[in-house]
Amino acid sequence: MIAQEQLPMVAMPSMNDIHLEDMILINQLSSAAQGKNIAATKIFLEELVEHSIAHFSTEEAMMKEHNFPSYSIHKAEHDRVLKELNNITRIFSEGEGDFSLITSYVDGSLIPWLLNHTEILDTDTAIFLVNATKS
Repeated sequence: MIAQEQLPMVAMPSMNDIHLEDMILINQLSSAAQGKNIAATKIFLEELVEHSIAHFSTEEAMMKEHNFPSYSIHKAEHDRVLKELNNITRIFSEGEGDFSLITSYVDGSLIPWLLNHTEILDTDTAIFLVNATKS
């Protein structure tokens, strides 16, 4: 689970809003998996995939529009995490509902990635985009 206080704030309020939505979905997914609720876990996995696609597409469009120099590095991270999330979703949906797969992925990979990605890449991206839109 992620506490809102753990989320790094960036220079763009719209990005902070999206990260808050990420946190809420991740926490819902975590709660569903911990409660061993197959239907809810599948729903939150699918919602997290859809939300992540929209989140990453929005960021990537802004980066491209303003010629963000580290676009390819940032996009590669989005692509990697989306691939992981899709794989976890597929494995869980095809399997017998291995809740430990979900909880270990969320706690051991997804949450640390989100916090680190936001603190480093998104912070730099937000500063660049805020400055680019002022020009």
